[in-house]
Amino acid sequence: MSKSSILPTGKVSKDLLERLVFTCLGTPSNRLIMGPKVGEDAALIDMGDRVLIAKANPITGAENRIGWLAVHINANDVAARGARPLWYMSIVFLPEGSSEELLESIMKDQHEACTEIGVCVVGGHTEVAPDLQRPIIAGFMLGEVPKDRFITTSGAEPGDKIILTKGLGIEGTGILANDLEHKLIDRMDPDVLIRAKLFLNNISTLKESITASKIGGVTSIHTPTEGGVLNGLIEIAEASGKGFRVYEKNFLLADETRIICDALRVDPLKLLSSGSLLIVVRRESVDKILDAILQEGVRASVIGEITEEKSVIVTSEGIEIPAISVEQDELFRVLDEID
Repeated sequence: MSKSSILPTGKVSKDLLERLVFTCLGTPSNRLIMGPKVGEDAALIDMGDRVLIAKANPITGAENRIGWLAVHINANDVAARGARPLWYMSIVFLPEGSSEELLESIMKDQHEACTEIGVCVVGGHTEVAPDLQRPIIAGFMLGEVPKDRFITTSGAEPGDKIILTKGLGIEGTGILANDLEHKLIDRMDPDVLIRAKLFLNNISTLKESITASKIGGVTSIHTPTEGGVLNGLIEIAEASGKGFRVYEKNFLLADETRIICDALRVDPLKLLSSGSLLIVVRRESVDKILDAILQEGVRASVIGEITEEKSVIVTSEGIEIPAISVEQDELFRVLDEID
């Protein structure tokens, strides 16, 4: 294998998806409303008067509470379609030499998460596999929504406002605080790490997705994961064939995220952001949706708007800089450097 063909850790690039993945999709189905596409969070399958929502996501960058995380990460993408998550399956790979206690912990975390959001575990697979350094879990979530109520990433229109919930780098902050505590403990107040670890408890975005969907006026919902909020914004723009203008001063950034990112020289805009949600809404609906989300106890801010073409970030100094796709999430970059 040549050096140029070695892939970096993390999700593969848009170019590889389009060249090597999206060209190998088996037999076409006339019941498939939305299949694999960059920026689209889940598949949509026609079931008559309802639409079945299907999503698969792994947990590969975390070591703690992976059973719990996998449920919520997959449920978030189903809810971003305006649907209620209902059925779940998982594939769990354990390293050689794993104990029964490890498997029990993963299963209990999975059960806890599913119980929290009313999801039934309907199947899966578990095995001990060779050459693994840590357990890996891949989840698969199903949900459903009335046929006239589903939401896609690709519906954003110029003039629509962009709402960001919770803030930048929610999941990344929690993972870094948990998995790199030994590297961070001498660089900051221990209370910062204690609070940052709890960020993983805020991964679910069901509440804000369902709230916004019920009110109406939503043209796009997207869960920013790898590549952070920046990649999430770019994926909305590419899926919709539009651009965006966002303002750095409007980004929500928790003190814990800022402190950890400064210590590790991480850009929070490019940090794994499950737990955050990007909601694109018509101008006339923005205040009502924003107020409803805030009343649910979820922080939210209007960070910008959809434009006709160019995607830019306006810095705190008022300078426009082009928005460029993130090749590797900051979390994986840091973990690779430490390894």
